[in-house]
Amino acid sequence: MVDQEKIHNQCLSDDPEERIHALEELKIFFSSMPDKQQAWNDLIRLTNDEDKSLRYRAASALGSAFSQVPDKQKVWNDLIRLMNDEDESVRYRAASALGSAFSQVPDKQQSWNDLLRLTKEKDTLARSWVAHALGFAFSQVPDKQQASDDLHRLTNDEDILVKSNAVHALGFAFSHVSDKQQASDDLHRLTNDGDIFLRYSAVTAIGFAFSHVPDKQRAWNDLHKLTNDESRYVRSWVTAAIGRAFSHVPDKQQAWNDLLRLMNDEDSDVRSSAGEALCSVSFDMLDKQKAWNDLYKLTNHEDSSARSWAVCALDSAFSQVPDKQKAWFNLLRLTNDEDSEVISYVAEALGSAFPQVPDKQQAWNDLHRLINDENSDVRYSTAEILCSAFSQVPDKQQAWDDLHRLTNDEDCSVRYIAAEALGSAYSQVPDQQQAWNDLHRLTNDEDSGVRSSAASSLGSAFPQLPDKQQAWNDLHRLTNDEDGDVRTFSNHSLGRILIFMASQAETDEDYKKELEKAIEFFETAAKESYGWDNPAQFCLPFYRSFHSIIFKKQEAKEEVDRYLAETKSAILGSESKKQLLEAVENLAEALKEVQSMGTIDLPRMKSEINFYRKYCEHAAEIMKCTNEKAPFATEILRKGLPILDRNLKELIEEIKEKAETACQLSQGTANKEIACTVNKEIQKWEIGSPEEMSWYVNNLITVLKSKIPHNTKNKEILNMIECMKFEKDLTKQYRTLSTVIGLIPTVNVVEVEPVVGNISKGFQELGTKVDGLSQEMNEIRISLSPGITQEIEISSGIEISGTGGKLITTIPLQEISYVELKKDLQRIKGENISKLSELPKRLANRIKGYLLLKDREDIIEQLT
Repeated sequence: MVDQEKIHNQCLSDDPEERIHALEELKIFFSSMPDKQQAWNDLIRLTNDEDKSLRYRAASALGSAFSQVPDKQKVWNDLIRLMNDEDESVRYRAASALGSAFSQVPDKQQSWNDLLRLTKEKDTLARSWVAHALGFAFSQVPDKQQASDDLHRLTNDEDILVKSNAVHALGFAFSHVSDKQQASDDLHRLTNDGDIFLRYSAVTAIGFAFSHVPDKQRAWNDLHKLTNDESRYVRSWVTAAIGRAFSHVPDKQQAWNDLLRLMNDEDSDVRSSAGEALCSVSFDMLDKQKAWNDLYKLTNHEDSSARSWAVCALDSAFSQVPDKQKAWFNLLRLTNDEDSEVISYVAEALGSAFPQVPDKQQAWNDLHRLINDENSDVRYSTAEILCSAFSQVPDKQQAWDDLHRLTNDEDCSVRYIAAEALGSAYSQVPDQQQAWNDLHRLTNDEDSGVRSSAASSLGSAFPQLPDKQQAWNDLHRLTNDEDGDVRTFSNHSLGRILIFMASQAETDEDYKKELEKAIEFFETAAKESYGWDNPAQFCLPFYRSFHSIIFKKQEAKEEVDRYLAETKSAILGSESKKQLLEAVENLAEALKEVQSMGTIDLPRMKSEINFYRKYCEHAAEIMKCTNEKAPFATEILRKGLPILDRNLKELIEEIKEKAETACQLSQGTANKEIACTVNKEIQKWEIGSPEEMSWYVNNLITVLKSKIPHNTKNKEILNMIECMKFEKDLTKQYRTLSTVIGLIPTVNVVEVEPVVGNISKGFQELGTKVDGLSQEMNEIRISLSPGITQEIEISSGIEISGTGGKLITTIPLQEISYVELKKDLQRIKGENISKLSELPKRLANRIKGYLLLKDREDIIEQLT
């Protein structure tokens, strides 16, 4: 329990260390304070502390605490009063808090007027900060016409700083301003201003506002012109604006060319800005192969930093390039770069590209060679692949041997990543006993980073570890380690383990106890390190709110607001803020769903906490990306975020039940092998990233197609499997799979001998009489399948009598539905159709569009 009285007394202490400790306690445990008004007053008191750094840190906590204080008007007035504080840093933080607090004040018009009054203060800096806060507040103000006029006036302020921040605010608020033409004219005017600072502000605002500006051609012309600005600062920021606005600019090829040119700018900051922009551009808007070639040329740049950015862009673009095998070899050649940092980025790019390469055996051979490179940076970056893609490595024994060897590497950073890989890949390694021995040994490593990584991995792998008691003891020992990070990750792992144990609890009492103990460990981890890269900073607010909703029956809105305020405050400094905010919003919605369930029984509570456990933990991993490689690594982690979709979760549970039932029903029948093989595979599935979920299905499709005989009696299930293969909507794909699993016991399994005999006979006939081929070898027929599942069937290819050699493709009618569909189908009823041109035009266009979406240009070519 939080001792608020003790914290309050420490705020009043003469000892500055006690006041600092009290402040940190207030920041972490504010939401748990029984008297939040008192806690707020203590924070305000600390903003007047004699210690300048403490005043600033206290002011920094105001924004996140605001939402949790009952009397919002009073705390708003406190913030307004702090705008007159003698300390500049306090005024700055108060201004920042005003922007984020605006949405929660009861009288928004009066609060807007308060902000406007502050823009007229004599203090130029304060006025400029408040002008910036107007951008965040704008969407909530009732009178947007007046607010638009106010911003317009401030963009003409006599002071450069005020004017500049007003322009920034205009960029943030642009989608809400009433007169967009006037706002657009203001930005256009300022791109021609003689002051560098104002031109920089104008292009930044255009970057944010571009999708809403009425005259996009003029806005693009302004950005294009300023790529040649004399100021390197303006060129740098206009480059970032182009990257942000790229999908909306009218001349995308010119924008692409500008970014390529800016990669050769004389200023390194401009080149970095161009590199970052290139990493964010989607190839869908360009000639994909040409764009890839352009980026590949940049890897010959004389500046190693520019080459690194080029590799980053290639990494981001890999999924969109047509020839992935060739692209893989392009990346591989870059491992010969003379700069070790570039090589490490290349190794990282190869790691994220690995799951997409067609020839995984060759790709793994290439990576295996790099894992043994003499350069430790290369070994480190390549070993990262084993963290994320171990399941897709074809030779897991060799991969395991590599990983085991890396746990003894002379370089501590390599041992660090090897320890991390042991946690993420543990369930897949061939020798789990040795992997456990390695983890246990690494908890005693001489390097604190390795120990902290091992502690984190123990939390990840705990459910599968052979000696759970020893792992628990290791973590408890490490909570007393001399290094703060080791203590942080040890406590965090203990919290994770207890969340897992709650998901396995036998009684309501045990569930509550494990959850509360987990929260205590997360709180301890949060206190050990106050940085935003502490994973407990992400998990703790969620589990606190989850606990309050389930056991204290708190109102969801109050808890969700508190959760959002705490977590957003924790991630403000993260380079991965955008991805993390997306995760935060998803979990906030999850809390609302938990509240809507009312009273929850134990099985449902266990299911809920297990559902959110992995999502929370994966999002926390993103927070750990603090080094300069974060922009590259974060995207891989973001893609790996588990899907937080209750419908898909329930579908998987349904599929598992059906698979188990199918296996039981098939006992003693010819279908036993198919049903039980499928069941064994499916029972391993868990909610994961979109890539993982898609991989599950595609892997199972291969199993099904190899096990189910291709005969006419299995036509329906084989057609469904074919549809499933090309379906891009995961939920639809899993719904189809659920139906397929239910049909497995009805599969017609033909004895092997007759099938072999028929094939032999078919080949004999083929050898003696070529004209035994169906006369319809080039004919394509379209007909409506009978029955409840209405669909269009396309059959094509050569049919050898008795072998069923045709390719069957089906199109569900709901996928191409339109108003006149029934009428058009009636027109072609009973007719044999061989070309799209023979169909009603609307129907032909829908079928063609569907096939294009499924990447079946081959069928379109035959139909044309």
